[in-house]
Amino acid sequence: MRLLFAAFAFLAGTSLLAEDLADYQSRDFAAASHKALGAGDRVKAIVAALKGLPAAPGEDALARFDEAYDALLRAAVSRSVRLDLPVLSVFEFDGTGTRLASVGLFPSPDGDQSQSGLTLWDPRSAKKLAELLPIEALTSGAWRVQAPAFSPDGRFLVQMAPVAGVAVVFDASKGEEIARLPGHAPGTLPNSGGAAFSRDGSLLLTLGASPTVAHLWDTADWQRVASMEFGEFTLLSPIDGGRDGVMHFVSADVAQGTPPPVALWSIAREGAKLVHRFPDEPSGLGVHWGRLATDDGDHVFAMPNGNFDLIVFERETGAELARLPASILGQSAGLVAPSGDAVLLLSSMGAMPRRLMFDGSDAPLEPADKLVGIHGVFSLGGELIGGSPDMLGYRGDDMPRGTALYQRMMSSLSADRQAEVAAEQVQTD
Repeated sequence: MRLLFAAFAFLAGTSLLAEDLADYQSRDFAAASHKALGAGDRVKAIVAALKGLPAAPGEDALARFDEAYDALLRAAVSRSVRLDLPVLSVFEFDGTGTRLASVGLFPSPDGDQSQSGLTLWDPRSAKKLAELLPIEALTSGAWRVQAPAFSPDGRFLVQMAPVAGVAVVFDASKGEEIARLPGHAPGTLPNSGGAAFSRDGSLLLTLGASPTVAHLWDTADWQRVASMEFGEFTLLSPIDGGRDGVMHFVSADVAQGTPPPVALWSIAREGAKLVHRFPDEPSGLGVHWGRLATDDGDHVFAMPNGNFDLIVFERETGAELARLPASILGQSAGLVAPSGDAVLLLSSMGAMPRRLMFDGSDAPLEPADKLVGIHGVFSLGGELIGGSPDMLGYRGDDMPRGTALYQRMMSSLSADRQAEVAAEQVQTD
């Protein structure tokens, strides 16, 4: 690579200084690393990024060749693990990237359905840590399974168990049961409900189906601090996040027409109140499509049922901010998480994450983008609505930074790969 650049400079009649040539080489290696990572070849991406950095770089060199260092960071934190997840499954990462919970049914080769309840995993090693609840406590059929919910600090895991009439709270690190919160029996609409924590972890919102009710809990003592009851035929979906002691959720009264009227609600210790009534959508808003997600900018993400456009709303007002048509979403079928002026999606084709801007353009993943605090749904036969049945991308915070990252990534390579990097690394002399 160095000879190629030198030859180009000679033929072009330029007088590139050594440091200029190093900068050009480094940027080219960084681009090659991004391309390899986009194709799913993490090792190739790491090798290319290391070539874009000088040998044993100091902090000054990492700052100078920042594009190659950024490429190395992205390749380092982007990993894939294979989990024995049920094909029909809902799953959730915790806020630390060290735990994953799943619930679902696994079709055996002979076509029978072997059941799988709430399971706790370490997504970094693909190790199953504990089986926490049997599927019989969660649902009486193949569908109607609610997604688990982790607290932002990763301490607690909550699972709706409507057959048992409770929401069960677990210690997420040990898998031990902490509390059972009443008022969540199955009702007329068993696919209604779910759970979400506030951003600071002080509050838990749970939505039950019999009767259709919203409960707000103090996580310090697991005491109920507010409730709101709705009609028998009202679907409720929680919204992730919530700040300043206020949580939000969406309601749709399916007895009031097709599509049903959809409303945004807030609930705090003082009680629940209506925030906004959404205009009717021709296909109906997908209010019971899993749990809706919000970011630090208070954006709410919802997906209509019929045409599968993705609509971005303000959480505080319900105002529409952006609309991404299904033709742009393509095969990226699962909302993963908000990411500034973009959304992170899981591809149903290659399980590769995709970052889609509000204007419909694709953008590279940011180093801070993490597939944590997410949820997804799998359909029978492996048709994906939010992930892959056997592979999940993981982007954690456990990797070092700076020169320690360079050293770890170099030592992770085989001797042949290390020699390849050393032969082509940029030179600053």
